[in-house]
Amino acid sequence: MKNKTYSLLLSLIFFSTLIFIFSIDQASAHKQKNHKPTICIPESERTKSQLSLDKRWNYVHRLSKLQQDCAILEIQKQKDQIQDLEDVLGGVADCGDIPFNHKSTSKTKVYKRPDVKSNVVAEIKKGQELLFISPSQKDKNWYYVKVRKDKSCGDGYIQQKFVSKKISEDTTVKVDKLIEIIDPSWTKEDKLILVDAEGTVSITGAIQEGKIDQIIINDEEELINSDNTFTYLLFVQSDGAEVRIIGNKNGKKVKELIFKVRVGN
Repeated sequence: MKNKTYSLLLSLIFFSTLIFIFSIDQASAHKQKNHKPTICIPESERTKSQLSLDKRWNYVHRLSKLQQDCAILEIQKQKDQIQDLEDVLGGVADCGDIPFNHKSTSKTKVYKRPDVKSNVVAEIKKGQELLFISPSQKDKNWYYVKVRKDKSCGDGYIQQKFVSKKISEDTTVKVDKLIEIIDPSWTKEDKLILVDAEGTVSITGAIQEGKIDQIIINDEEELINSDNTFTYLLFVQSDGAEVRIIGNKNGKKVKELIFKVRVGN
């Protein structure tokens, strides 16, 4: 695979150099608004006069128009092949001994970007192990994960609704309140959390078992893990941020928690 990639790159450099050489001479030759599609006539299919014209141009170290057209199309072909290889190789790494702490709840796909129209990194089976890394910053309905691909690892995005914690690693968190913040610690309970500096803060909370089946934080639904916990990434600016958590049960609000996160001691 590596040798093929190197070969394609060398070919691309070679043809790019050729195009650069003759494009200098051709750049100001004419100005035409509507160009016809470039077509390559293979050397084996050229007429005697066309082959003779090729030789005359080659004698002065230039490419004929037919040779230029074929070179341009070959460059595009090489670029497309290299892009295909990048798509295949992108996001592949050694899994090592990383413990995979989540699993898929259904058959689905991992994508290169948080978009079902982007390239597919891997096909996922129900119950397949995943390494959860972080929610997408652009769309919290997507999670960035690693997934095993044969002997390697691929990384990409999977829809949040298809991810849950592995049961074997779950230890149910029991809380006395309907919604409780576990980390960071409260500075003023249910009112204020202070952090050391501005930046992204991971807020971990838990719900009272059986009392809430949906968590919405700042108008975005978050996953409730099988151990009753949830996580939310909040960017805290120098002037602080507000967090509004709504807990629903069967579509009805049963609890609302609003508090501030600020920078300070």
